[in-house]
Amino acid sequence: MATANRLGGMELTPESLRRRILERGLPEAAATIATQGGSAVHPALEFTAESISLTSDGPSISVIRHSGRTDLVPLWTSSATVTVFSAADGSFLEWSAEDDEQPWQSWPDFASAVRHLLTDLYENMVSDEHRHEVAALLLPEDQIAAAMVPEER
Repeated sequence: MATANRLGGMELTPESLRRRILERGLPEAAATIATQGGSAVHPALEFTAESISLTSDGPSISVIRHSGRTDLVPLWTSSATVTVFSAADGSFLEWSAEDDEQPWQSWPDFASAVRHLLTDLYENMVSDEHRHEVAALLLPEDQIAAAMVPEER
C-alpha cells in the first residue's frame, strides 16, 4: 500500500508526486529520485539526493505545511532536514525544515538546481565522469557543460 499524506486538500502518494514532477516538465530521472532515491538513478547520488518522505513528520511536508506554499513540489532531500523543491513560478528552492520561514537558496531554473547538486558531488570528490553521467540523466545536452562548472561557495 502506498504511503499517503493529505496536505491542503491534496493527497500525496509516490504516484501523485511522480505525476506532479512530470507535469512540471522535469525529467523522469527527477521523478525517480523523488520517489525511489538517487541511487535508483545513479550510484553517485546514493547519499546526496535521497527520496522524499511523504509522512506528515517528514522534512518536505513540514516545509510545505509551515510555509503555506502548496505550489511546492519536493524533488529530493540533500540532508536529514533540507529539501530541494520546484515552485509553480518555475523557480527551484532549497529549504530546511529547521528554518522554514524562507528558503536557503533559490535558482531560476532546473539546470541551476542540478548545478548545485553536481557541486555537492564535486565537493564529495565524485569523479567528473560520474558527475557528467548524472548531468546527462537530468539535463538536455546543451545545458550539461555549464552545470558541470562547480559553484563558488
